[in-house]
Amino acid sequence: MFKVMKKVFIFIGVLVSLLVLVFFYFTEWNAVARKSKQNVTNSEKLEIGMDSLQVKSIMGEPDARNEYDSESNVPSFYYQPPYLASDGIYIHFDSLGIVKRIVYFE
Repeated sequence: MFKVMKKVFIFIGVLVSLLVLVFFYFTEWNAVARKSKQNVTNSEKLEIGMDSLQVKSIMGEPDARNEYDSESNVPSFYYQPPYLASDGIYIHFDSLGIVKRIVYFE
């Protein structure tokens, strides 16, 4: 009876440990998670009035780019958000390539 219980507890312990490792892999350790965290850190350095070259020097190349937003006809950059965030980081420019709005993840 005790040997069976011991094996069950060891199995549960190993399973929980694996689940914790998988969780941390997806939220902290893999390349996408690290890049997402760096996007958040870098986005805090952005300011309204910067040009697109300054944004790229801080943030790097965007993950996606809309030449014109369908609603406002404004170019925008998209950067990947942290894991489990509902939306990404959007940087909207005017027609001269100057930052007009920064939309952070939620």
